[in-house]
Amino acid sequence: MGKAIVITGTPGTGKTSVAKRVAEILKAPHIDLSKLVIDEQLYVDYDEERASFIIDEEKVIEKLKELLNKNNLVIIDSHYGEIVPREYVDKVIVLRTDPEILEERLKKKGWWWEKIRENIEAEILSICTINAINVFGEEKVYEVDTSSKDIEETVREVVEIIKGTRKDYGLKYDWLSLKSIDRLAKYFKTV
Repeated sequence: MGKAIVITGTPGTGKTSVAKRVAEILKAPHIDLSKLVIDEQLYVDYDEERASFIIDEEKVIEKLKELLNKNNLVIIDSHYGEIVPREYVDKVIVLRTDPEILEERLKKKGWWWEKIRENIEAEILSICTINAINVFGEEKVYEVDTSSKDIEETVREVVEIIKGTRKDYGLKYDWLSLKSIDRLAKYFKTV
């Protein structure tokens, strides 16, 4: 059975760039799960409002198991990393980004405000970290703040985690306590 290192996080935190570089360093295959879903048609529908595919979880899991069983180590990047079968996961690394910096990154991607707001809200609420902890257990989940780091700094930190030289697992970046609520309020939808 192969093992997976899952690199997850809100869109715009740098998952794919970091995962590709980590895979190169460790000489392991890289799977961009969103790309795999589209390339292999592992979806059931397309959500026009969110501009995203609705995955077929059973088919995605089946394909992941097939790929993981062919390799000793695989680097997987996805904002829904909790879909990777638990028995294969060695570590989950959640990339985190200051919400205001993330807003700028998502604007550069050409995203519209509602999609930006929804993703930043998820970042503020630590959704990717909490989902990973709920599925894989806190001791397998690590966070890396990419806000002011270049890709090589982030990659070095991720490789340290994979090699076991960094031991500070669990939720580290609580934007609600690290930033003024006045600065974050605009990201929450009001009723």
